[in-house]
Amino acid sequence: MRPTRSSQALEIARRRLERLQSITPIPDFGTGFSIKDYETAITELASLESEYNTAVSHLDAKLTEIKVKEKAIRDLRERILTAIAFHYGKDSEEYVAAGGVRKSERKKRSSKITSSATV
Repeated sequence: MRPTRSSQALEIARRRLERLQSITPIPDFGTGFSIKDYETAITELASLESEYNTAVSHLDAKLTEIKVKEKAIRDLRERILTAIAFHYGKDSEEYVAAGGVRKSERKKRSSKITSSATV
């Protein structure tokens, strides 16, 4: 699961806005530089952050769906190969065509020989 975002800059801006709004009379610094403009910018960032976190939530749900479907496909893939092996045998061309390895071509496990001699 992806982490959601929590903007520290947004939290600091909100606290600053609360303090600025306590000043009377409310200062106006000119075009594009007023307390109202600052509040609008904060609201826009909060909206973007909310949209992002919602999108992450939707992506997490889709990822869960994908993982469930992948598990089902792996199970089905294994069951099909087993059915081919049952029907045609593990040494058949059909088994190889389906992605299996012939039983006669499998590597034999070699046991490790440990030396009992001491130095």
